[in-house]
Amino acid sequence: MNIGDLYINADIYEILDELKIQLKQNELPYLQKTKDSAGDIMVQCPYHGNGQERRPSMGIRKSDGMCHCFACHEVHTLPELISFVFGSNDLFGQYGRKWLLKNFGTVQIEERKDVEIDLERNNTSAKNSMVDNSDSGKPQWVSEEELDKYRYYHPYMFERGLNEAVIERFDIGYDKATDSITFPVRDIYKHTLFIARRSVKYKHFNYPKGVEKPIYGLYELYQNQITKNSDVFITESMIDCLLLCEYGFNAVAMNGTGSELQYKQLADIPARHFILATDNDEAGRLAKEKIRKNVPNKLITEIDFPSDIKDVGDLGKAKRFNDIKNIKDWEVL
Repeated sequence: MNIGDLYINADIYEILDELKIQLKQNELPYLQKTKDSAGDIMVQCPYHGNGQERRPSMGIRKSDGMCHCFACHEVHTLPELISFVFGSNDLFGQYGRKWLLKNFGTVQIEERKDVEIDLERNNTSAKNSMVDNSDSGKPQWVSEEELDKYRYYHPYMFERGLNEAVIERFDIGYDKATDSITFPVRDIYKHTLFIARRSVKYKHFNYPKGVEKPIYGLYELYQNQITKNSDVFITESMIDCLLLCEYGFNAVAMNGTGSELQYKQLADIPARHFILATDNDEAGRLAKEKIRKNVPNKLITEIDFPSDIKDVGDLGKAKRFNDIKNIKDWEVL
């Protein structure tokens, strides 16, 4: 069904069933009594009587989720209603939109051709993620206006195990033009140097042509006010980095096996202890060797993944979230 600009892979009955379950689990006294009525489902209105009226007076339209109370005359969209019952005072039901996206695998409405896209050749936004500064001689960064184009949720984010907190913290987004997840790559001052993209259909990362890849996650790492006694995980993949951060670890990603710029940036990190969580393959082993060789004066240990696991992202895809939480159990010298 369509709810505003969202396409929901569920009908109003399924949405309300899940909503009632989660509200009850959170001991929130709303929407527990419902009644079918022609084009509406009648629910106890949460906007008056503390949602505890004996006879449901709010109708939720089955076709589009519009909510109208026949007693107090409140009118709201379904996302706004969801925000309200969960105690969020946001505008336009932003919490409710995120709740629908997370629980029912929704995407923004857009017709797409099911063909592989050459991100570098066909996407103007991707080319413009790094602004040509040859004339001015001054640094140019991706603008806030550009970033705002991608601030959507997509089911792929949740399928990979990411939660809303880490998505917001790293400003992960979705580019409808290329059907790709967007990863702003920032310096320690929060300037967005460029945007990396990962297709949701294909195992394909894209970086703007000619960019030198820095360490990913440096800004967020320094925001944690790390000290010499902090532990820092080093991964190859940005998603691996995000999953570790989600579980409370300090982590950064190389997006490859390493470069001179990245080794310098690693050496400058105040923490003395690095934990290498690169992939469990030949490239990952090479990355470990290069870091040990090129980043001096650090205590370096590594994660010894089980043979059936390639990386942290595999743990997320396999729903082995306890293994991510306890990943230091696999730490070796």
